Amino acid sequence: MRRDTFIYIGLDLHKFQHTAVILDCWHEKLGEMTFQNKPSIFPSLLEYVNRFLTEGLTPVFGLEDVGGYGRDLALFLIEQGYIQFLFIQR
Repeated sequence: MRRDTFIYIGLDLHKFQHTAVILDCWHEKLGEMTFQNKPSIFPSLLEYVNRFLTEGLTPVFGLEDVGGYGRDLALFLIEQGYIQFLFIQR
């Protein structure tokens, strides 16, 4: 797979809020979003990411999770079909 067919969403996970940074394959920052750590808010992350998806691009999510704060978000992304594009670092 060519790396220019992906955008990368790095997530810094905390107890009360998460921050997502979106990069292209050239490490250029496309956007940033901070949102509450509440499952009802998680769909807004995908809505935000979809703004940057053009035809042929696939999002790759990378979660930096310490303390299990990203568990609910990881489960949400898996339920949305992103399991093959989900990386969790502990």
